[in-house]
Amino acid sequence: MTARGKQLGVLFGLLVVFAMPKKVECGHPNSGTCTHKASFNRVCTPWELEPFGFYLIEKLASSDVGFAYSSGEDCR
Repeated sequence: MTARGKQLGVLFGLLVVFAMPKKVECGHPNSGTCTHKASFNRVCTPWELEPFGFYLIEKLASSDVGFAYSSGEDCR
């Protein structure tokens, strides 16, 4: 493999890793507790399924970027 081929392989690998989904509770990392009570004494926690690259950006910035593949709530 040529040097250019190795560079393209590494770049493609990084893009795949940064696009992989990561489930994050409370919207963004380091946001503290965000649970709330629902009906029938259930506790609900919001979550987002976002790309790993955006997770790293949110972790460094300690704020929500606002992009996610999907979102919802887990109630127990």
